Order: sequence, then C-alpha cells, then structure tokens
Amino acid sequence: MIKDANRKGMALVWTMLAMTLMVSTVLVGISLLEMTANVIEGEMQYHGQAPAIAKAGLFDGLAWFRRQTTQPVTTFAPQRDMMAVPIINDTDDPTIGIVREIDVDQSSNIYGRYEVISSTVTDISSQRGFTGAGTIWNIESIGYIYRKLDDTKAYNVWPNQVLAHNILAVDIRRVSMVLPGQAAVCAGDPAQTIFGNNSRVIGGVKYASVYPPGTAPTILGGAVVTGTPTALSQLTPYNDEPEDVFGMTAAELRSIADYYVTSVADLPVPIPSYKIVFFEGNPTFNSSTPLKGTGIFYCTGNLTIAAGSASSYNGIIYCVGNYQQNGTSVINGAIVAKDNVNIQGSGDKAEVNYDATILSQVQTYTGQYRFAKGFFLKK
Repeated sequence: MIKDANRKGMALVWTMLAMTLMVSTVLVGISLLEMTANVIEGEMQYHGQAPAIAKAGLFDGLAWFRRQTTQPVTTFAPQRDMMAVPIINDTDDPTIGIVREIDVDQSSNIYGRYEVISSTVTDISSQRGFTGAGTIWNIESIGYIYRKLDDTKAYNVWPNQVLAHNILAVDIRRVSMVLPGQAAVCAGDPAQTIFGNNSRVIGGVKYASVYPPGTAPTILGGAVVTGTPTALSQLTPYNDEPEDVFGMTAAELRSIADYYVTSVADLPVPIPSYKIVFFEGNPTFNSSTPLKGTGIFYCTGNLTIAAGSASSYNGIIYCVGNYQQNGTSVINGAIVAKDNVNIQGSGDKAEVNYDATILSQVQTYTGQYRFAKGFFLKK
C-alpha cells in the first residue's frame, strides 16, 4: 500500500512538472510570437517609411533646379555657406549632393535621411534628342531609416544602424515655348482665317499674324489688325507641331499638365496663375464659364470663346482644331491654331494682343522644371 502511495505521489509530481513545462513552453512561444510580430511590424513600418524619405529628396532636388537664377540648369552643384549674406543652405553636405536628415521618432531614436548624390544626377537631354543642355535631367534619391545611438558616428556606423533604405528616381524637364513666329495669331489655315468686325489683332513691334505659305487671312471692315514691320507675314518654314512649340509631344505635355480635363465645368475660374491646362475635346467658354487665367492652354479640338463671355487670358493658347473668339474678350500673349482662326466682336471688341512680357513670364514660371513622369523604384 505504501509503495502504491509513493508511486502515485511520484506520478503526481511528474505530471505537475510536465504541466509546468508545457505552460512555460506555451508562454515562451507566445512571448516569442509577440516579439517576432513586433519586429516584423517595425520592419514593415520602416520599409514603408524609406520610400517617403526618398521622395522628399526628389522634391528637394526639383526645388533646387527651380531656384537657380540661370535657366536651363546645366550643372548640378548644391552649395552650403552659412556665412554668406543671404546664407546658402542647399544641403547639409555639398561633397555628396543634397543631404538632409529628418526626425522620424525621437523617442525611439529613429531618424530619416535622404541623399541626392551629385554623381547620379544626370543631364539626359541629348539622349532624348535635344541639342541644348539642361532640358531634361534624371534625379535619384536614396532614403534611409536608421536608429541613431551615437551622434559622433555616421548614420551607417555602429552603434547607429540602418533599418531600411530605398532608391527612387524621376525625370524632370522644362517646357520650351517657341512660337511658329512672333505674332499675336499663328494660323495654320490662313485661307479660312478671318479677322472680322470689331476684332483687334495687335502685334505691336511684332506681327499681328503669321501663317504658312498660302492665301493670306481675310481682314473685314471694322477690324483693326496692326503690326511692325507689317501686320501679316508668310513664314517658311512654319513649325506649329507640339514638338516644335513646346519641345515635347502632346502626350508628354498631357503627362505634366497641372489640369487634364474634358469638361469646361472642371476648370476653376480663374485658372490659377502659371498653370498648364490640357483640354481633351472641344471647349466652349461663355458668361457662366469664362476663360480666365495665366499660363498655357492646350486644346485637342476646336476652341470657342462665345459672345459676352468676358474672357481674359494671358499666355499661350494652342488649338489643334479651329479657334473662334467673340467679344467681349481679350487674349494677351499669343494664339497658335493648327486649323483656322475666326475673331470678331458683336458690338463689343474681341482682342488678341501679342505681349512679349507676358510670354516671357509664362516661360519663366510655367515652363520651369517639372516631374516628367511618375517616380520609379530602383531598389
């Protein structure tokens, strides 16, 4: 009986030990799972943040190109001189390129860093068929997420530790503006072009209208069409393709436009200054939705400014189809129509004025460097 009791006691002890071991194993497993989950979550978070840091570098690089007083930019050379007046603070380290560090989570000593390395910023204008330098650049930006434990060491030197990094790249390009001729109206089909009653087409010290070889535009009674040395001029060659005027195809211009619309109702009134509008279709502007703003307006079809719209636009209007403008309205800058042009008032004036100052401003502010396409991940 005593032996049986001892056996039962020992069995109970072993059972309790086994249960304790099992419970401990389960608890350890749960703890390891929680730790693993936390590590994976942290790594996913850091890997998700690295592209955002790299993207910040691309925006900083674009801003640098836009800030340069000499355009187009032909040399990428960020500077730092904190003693200059005003200070020059393009970067934290000009020997590398554009470098900045960002406090991501100071409580955990997590920091971000981007590097736009000078040797990887490349002028690719000649590769894209442009003879002049600085039209198109390719920019790369490396985004790092790292843990900073020693301020005296580099971001990638122990005990500091890089947790994640990504490389993003993008092309940036300028928009050129080369009219077929320096004139208020560039008409691709002069034989069907009419400057009617109460129209004013003023070239000033340039032409009122230029056109390819063919019949000159018709000037009706009541029209004022003036320019120097003459109002109308036939040009050879006459280059009015999008590639000639803007230095890119219509598809490329559409990809960098500030507004891509198919309805007049989708455009703000006025359109914010120095924007590129790409209109797919045949817009008609009236008193409810007038054309107002400053910049570049590209239209794939026929463009109509209706009578009484009170439209007022500064810059370049490029029309693939027919262009019709009625009063009261005024365009300052230039019109390029690949088809015919019809300008006439109806009691009120319909005006087009060649304005070199406005065109220069549009070139400077609307034609500045832009992202040519979406960012692409290199690593």
